[in-house]
Amino acid sequence: MSTFEPRTYSRLSDRSKAKRRRSSIGPNESNKEHRKDTNLRAVIVDSGAYTIKVGLSTDENPTILANCIMKAKSERKRLFIGNQINECRDCSGLYFLLPCERGYITKWDVQKPVWDYVFSKNICPINDNPVIVTQPLFNFKSIQDCMDEIFFEEYEVPSMFRLNPTDLARLKYVEDHNLSDKVPCVIVDTGFSFTHIIPYINGNKYLNGVRRLNVGGKLLTNHLKDIISYRQYNVMEETYVINQVKEDTCYVVKDVKEELKKAAKSGIANDIIRNYVLPDFNNIRRGYIQDPNNTNQKEKEENCQILRLNNERFIVPEILFHPSDIGMKSMGIAEAVVKAIYCCPKDQQENLAKNIVVIGGNCKFPGFKERMYAELRSQLPHIWDINVYQPDDPISYSWKGGKPLLKTPDFKSFLVTKEEYEELGSTIIQQRFNTWMTDNSLVKEEQKKTIEEYRYLDKIKGRTIFGKQENGNSTEIKTYSDTSSSTTMGQENSGSGTPVSLVDEPESTNGSEETSQDSFEQISELDTGINKPVKKNYC
Repeated sequence: MSTFEPRTYSRLSDRSKAKRRRSSIGPNESNKEHRKDTNLRAVIVDSGAYTIKVGLSTDENPTILANCIMKAKSERKRLFIGNQINECRDCSGLYFLLPCERGYITKWDVQKPVWDYVFSKNICPINDNPVIVTQPLFNFKSIQDCMDEIFFEEYEVPSMFRLNPTDLARLKYVEDHNLSDKVPCVIVDTGFSFTHIIPYINGNKYLNGVRRLNVGGKLLTNHLKDIISYRQYNVMEETYVINQVKEDTCYVVKDVKEELKKAAKSGIANDIIRNYVLPDFNNIRRGYIQDPNNTNQKEKEENCQILRLNNERFIVPEILFHPSDIGMKSMGIAEAVVKAIYCCPKDQQENLAKNIVVIGGNCKFPGFKERMYAELRSQLPHIWDINVYQPDDPISYSWKGGKPLLKTPDFKSFLVTKEEYEELGSTIIQQRFNTWMTDNSLVKEEQKKTIEEYRYLDKIKGRTIFGKQENGNSTEIKTYSDTSSSTTMGQENSGSGTPVSLVDEPESTNGSEETSQDSFEQISELDTGINKPVKKNYC
């Protein structure tokens, strides 16, 4: 019996362990196991319009993949997703299938295969880990319903939490600088399709100060294609290559006029001109800036096309600060930041200027941070201290903010399990997601305006039926009735007529109902806002 008891105990423990691994366990045990997993790791997905940053919370850096499906002319029967484009032999003339338009998911038949590839065994499988996924600000309800349905029903995630990428960026900024959770800051997220400026006050988004600009990396790439196609080669179908040209050669300047003067010069005086070697996808896989001193590359460059770039290098990124240069009726990023700060409470404006964080792919232009600081310094009061912070890797900065999110003490209450999704439905779950780090009371307080009761009689008091203002009691205004016009005419000529007022003397002088009816018709005409001339009938 003594030898049998340990065996039965070990069997029971093995069975209990096996039960815990199954999905059909009790709610208490599942919560315990779920809490352990959330404390250890989770799958963080920063799904942008151009790239997807995905990885476990235990990883140092995420895996960055293109959020699109690509077709190549050389291999028409195959579709390339993510890093599969590296297997393509010829990347010239790539055709992109983008799932997002203006930053929002519109083509689910493109987004779903991309997510399938992202969560496959080769990239980042979910493996019963909670999922933290990002969504753009002010996301549509229909898009949120589709996201919940795909993650809970297709991928069968045990729990999920959805938030904005700027929320993760704020958490990362607070952790890196050892600041309090309630410190005010401004997050500038300039990405592929748009730019968002979001002020945070007391740890929550201040919705009245949020600004959105339809200016992003996609607009810059398309504009660079137009310029090169007009001046040198027809590259309207070479989006993939021109995007690399933009990333390798463009930069932001502080003074555009001075830089244009340099670009107009010739010879050694012009230090802006660069020759960019385009790839041929045989010897050269990615283009690069030509180095005249390197003799080893001359043999490869003999059969390659070369772009000569001059003022295009700084004119294209200038659209970020002055979209009106290409005819857009929109303000620049720096001006939008200033307006967002001034829309916040006055006691928080100076503190917001001290903590301005810029993230997104457009921040990687050389000189972007310096130009942003110069623009803000000229538009904000000189007494304020201005600090513009740009992380080393602005693209994956929001993804890294998922780690401090897991460290928050009440993170367990944020997650929505699959059981809650099936019981409560997506509407209640969306309210939990959308209200996190959002203080709606700030907006409601400003929107609470005293609603004045509009009383028409108070507006027309002291006015006649002709809409004219009375100048004291000495003014005598007479009304003429259609039926008793002869009587009123006689009274007017004799000077014994009694003035009829709309408010002061509502009763008619002759006691006739027709006169009061005529006055009522005149009031109705004033009520409609149309001042019609009064017809005077003289018999």
